[in-house]
Amino acid sequence: MSALTDALDRILSWLEKHGNLDFTQFESLQPGLTFAEIEEKVSSLLPLRLPKEVYELYQWGNGVWVDEEIYGRFFGNYVFLSLETSLVTYYEMTTINEETDECNLIIKQNWNSLWFPILKDLDGQCYYVVLIHEIQKDTTPVIRVDFEEMGDDPYIIYPTLTNMMLAEAECYTSGIYSKFAYEEEEYIRQKYQDIPMKIWRN
Repeated sequence: MSALTDALDRILSWLEKHGNLDFTQFESLQPGLTFAEIEEKVSSLLPLRLPKEVYELYQWGNGVWVDEEIYGRFFGNYVFLSLETSLVTYYEMTTINEETDECNLIIKQNWNSLWFPILKDLDGQCYYVVLIHEIQKDTTPVIRVDFEEMGDDPYIIYPTLTNMMLAEAECYTSGIYSKFAYEEEEYIRQKYQDIPMKIWRN
């Protein structure tokens, strides 16, 4: 078992045993997809390829059920998007047409076609994205994209998706989210981040 799947399983196991979190419930998460199902759904992305880490993520679980977003926040205010929702969002962000209003035009002009969203905050103002390339990569950095900071270069929050989920697994299993220990949460996250954080540039 890889470190990524092990971390995700630890999160799921914790959620199964603890039903006292307001923002996340075990029942809100969809079961994973097969490799073939993922391939079929993302074939329209070709020649751009999702990293292997992202395939592993969606084989583990396919985000939250539709209309369960308020109970399917993975951490903080961030919802784990299903692959279908991620694909729709990706195409919405990378497509400009005559119906695009001025506000959305600014957002779309600043959205990079290499960014693939996997988490979104409930307010729709911020995304955690992974990178897609012509040649499939094994791992991917995780980048935070904030619409209120679209003029600024975004930061690489985690060097890999695995690092991010290891941090989340430790936050869950340490009881951070149950006791609202925000200082301890920050300490745990920094263990898995590159500090100081690097700016992502295409």
